[in-house]
Amino acid sequence: MIQYRLSQKLPHDSFLQVEVLIKPSQADFEVKLPDWRPGRYQLGNFSKYLRNIKAFDKNEQPLNFKKTNKNTWKIHCEAEKCIIRYEIYTSIIDGGSTFVDEEHWYLNFINCLLYQPDEMYQVHKVQLDIPNEWKIACGLKKEGNDLVAESFYELVDSPVLAGKNLQHLKYQVKETNFHLWFRGNADLKNKNQILDDFVKFTALQMETMGEFESEDYHFLFQIPDEKAYHGVEHLNSTCIVLGPAKEFNTESFYNNFLGISSHELFHYWNIIRIRPEEMYPYNFEKENYFTTGYVAEGVTTYYGNLFLVRSGVKDLKWYIDEINILFKRHFENYGRHNTSVAESSWDLWLDGYEAGIPHRKVSIYVKGALIALILDLKIILESNGEKNLDDVMRKLWVEFYKKDKGYSPQDYLKSAEEVIGHDLTDYSNKFIIGCEPVENELKNLLSQFGFEMEMKANENPFANYFGLKVNEGTIIGIAPDSPAETVFRIGDELISFDNQKFEEVLDSIQIEENTDYSFQFFRNNSLNKLTLKTKDGGFYNRYIIIEKDERNATENMMREKWLNV
Repeated sequence: MIQYRLSQKLPHDSFLQVEVLIKPSQADFEVKLPDWRPGRYQLGNFSKYLRNIKAFDKNEQPLNFKKTNKNTWKIHCEAEKCIIRYEIYTSIIDGGSTFVDEEHWYLNFINCLLYQPDEMYQVHKVQLDIPNEWKIACGLKKEGNDLVAESFYELVDSPVLAGKNLQHLKYQVKETNFHLWFRGNADLKNKNQILDDFVKFTALQMETMGEFESEDYHFLFQIPDEKAYHGVEHLNSTCIVLGPAKEFNTESFYNNFLGISSHELFHYWNIIRIRPEEMYPYNFEKENYFTTGYVAEGVTTYYGNLFLVRSGVKDLKWYIDEINILFKRHFENYGRHNTSVAESSWDLWLDGYEAGIPHRKVSIYVKGALIALILDLKIILESNGEKNLDDVMRKLWVEFYKKDKGYSPQDYLKSAEEVIGHDLTDYSNKFIIGCEPVENELKNLLSQFGFEMEMKANENPFANYFGLKVNEGTIIGIAPDSPAETVFRIGDELISFDNQKFEEVLDSIQIEENTDYSFQFFRNNSLNKLTLKTKDGGFYNRYIIIEKDERNATENMMREKWLNV
């Protein structure tokens, strides 16, 4: 057994004190701190938050050790016990962070606990030195204030929310108890509505996938006063940070609350258990490059909203609005012409979740969801409503997770081919490993479900006519082949437009096609002047989905098979 003790020197302190008790199997051994966390496909370099590491034998005599790379320490201990002590700095609250203060502890063990690479399947036990009256929300086995995991993998996939003022809601679906824990100023006056909606989408997800292995599942909600939106999936729980708290009972907040919760719950199957072969098991020491982010995150993004409408939690109008949000994010990103979704998945490890250089890549969440939509509609149509993408996900569950192995891109495609009944190489070449536009395929498919797609001009005239995206006067985006591309660069600061101060024209601007307009702007602290002619528009435009005015019986049937409405 490997034992940990976590404490604070002072209740308000930002440093978490960590003590590790190890029984070395040999005199020289290594300990490591993970270099990334599952659910975030980029290096975290968590060792940068660690300070003051020391090692002792059972008699508290100092031991010799040295750091051999950024996250590895080699220790020499000839005694039967080794004690390691260090401090971890905690100052951020997001879906995957660790944070402690006098009111609560929020622990993601992946970024604060050392491990022995050769002993990861030992029992790991964590003692929390917290007030006895605090509540502990966690998926691990509890023994008082101690938490017990059967392996390091289970330990770091089981976050903790502990505090004196946690709010708790509970519901049951089949044999599983679901817990909703809230830390922050969440006004739960609509708790009956929350429970009713969570029961609906949870029950449908469980029915769809056919199996849920946990007796308990925990939603750990941080509801801060500032704006926030972040969620991370775990073995039998999820950490979700959503704010600001003052908007908790607004419609937009509640929709986000439901959407992110449904998304993270579906991860229970997809990525936590149905996992790419490159991450089976996780390697915490280096990048786990994989190209199937369109399955891990794209399919989950698609299903997160789909389950809300299928279960009756949300209506059709809401779902159409959500698809149109995906369309906006996709079609306003010119990176869709340059990098495939498979390549973009691989490159998460290169520049993480940043926007990156202009027009370089696509989002595995957004394009992944759209190509999941394409595949789902194709399966429904070609099976006359007898099958859908659910059958593919259930096949992955049975053929890969239940057989204790990960899937490859070829495995995913083959599973889909077995469901649809024919080769899908063309689908893959166009939309997974290629950059073929998705709009023509979507138009054709959606029309058979009673929907149409139409082009919508960008509401911002600078974006539409010049190809300029501007934030507080600073240029943040330039559309390819636009008038703006011929003269501007990212970072230019606009001072005036058409002889008026730029900030004064934003609310009332009227721009016409094929017309000259004057600009003044700063670049490298130099004031520049120029005249630029608009084109016919069409930059940063997007498609939207709308219902047909008239639908035939077949289209109505197909829509019901797809959305249950």
